[in-house]
Amino acid sequence: MITFEWESSNRILSLKVIGTISEADIDATAENLQKQIPEACVHIRSGGAGDVNLLFDCEELEGWDMGAKTLGTVTSMSMMPDIIRKVAAIADPKWLPEKERLADIYRSAEVRFFKPGQREEAIKWADTRQ
Repeated sequence: MITFEWESSNRILSLKVIGTISEADIDATAENLQKQIPEACVHIRSGGAGDVNLLFDCEELEGWDMGAKTLGTVTSMSMMPDIIRKVAAIADPKWLPEKERLADIYRSAEVRFFKPGQREEAIKWADTRQ
């Protein structure tokens, strides 16, 4: 399962992944993001409306179904890679090798991993108003 929240005041898109992620989870998230937060999608896709920072909460991530990781990469690269400036990933250290994949997807962004329990530090780092 993937949930999300858009904080327009600090331009942080928070994604929380729980359990084993499927292709259906990724498709539903992309569709729901467009439906529920159209102002964020317009800003994400326009590139001219300002930077967006991503808070990627993977504390409860178990893994991906076959094909889901690739679909997630492709979907992320098509939606918003050029204006993401910071990616704060909260994850178990076993997911640290994913930092290279995130850096490849979000080439214009600084990617930083935070350990579980460091959510407040991750938000503070991602908040460009600070």
